Amino acid sequence: MKEIKYATLFGGSGKNRESKEYKETLLIGSLLAGKGYVVKNGGYGGMMEAVSKGITDAGGKAVGVTCKQVGSVKGNDFLKETVVTETLYQRLEILIDKTDLFIVQKGGIGTLSEVFLTLDIIRKDSSENRPKLFFIGDFWNEIIESLKINIIPEYEHDLFIVLSDYEELKKIMNRTF
Repeated sequence: MKEIKYATLFGGSGKNRESKEYKETLLIGSLLAGKGYVVKNGGYGGMMEAVSKGITDAGGKAVGVTCKQVGSVKGNDFLKETVVTETLYQRLEILIDKTDLFIVQKGGIGTLSEVFLTLDIIRKDSSENRPKLFFIGDFWNEIIESLKINIIPEYEHDLFIVLSDYEELKKIMNRTF
């Protein structure tokens, strides 16, 4: 039996479907479908909707993890499956657990909280195949550089892979995954 590969996308819930990030995230979903990933995401709008639409339109599967603590438990229209949790902690556990690849798009405080918990878990994974974490967008460079200078020890700098855009992610995915 073929093992399921999971990718999780973290990103904001903004409603601008014309933004560069939204359009790129549609392509990211399609790329992940082509690589055989099931994509987990927070299940709502914005980047979560974009990746869900991208992967579903390409014949893949999007799993949304919504949360009663957030409010609505209804996920976006492009999900193949919705998992409803009681708390944000439960939601994050599902989004992080058994994930092989993380992609971070532009977002806000929620995205940052997801990223920091993920990083803390990944850094404790001593396996050779610990998950990769890709940040999409040059705006992440300043944030990540500040973390590297002020907080993150040098031996953990390899946890961060900042890519300019979808095209850069596509090149890496085509070479490595």
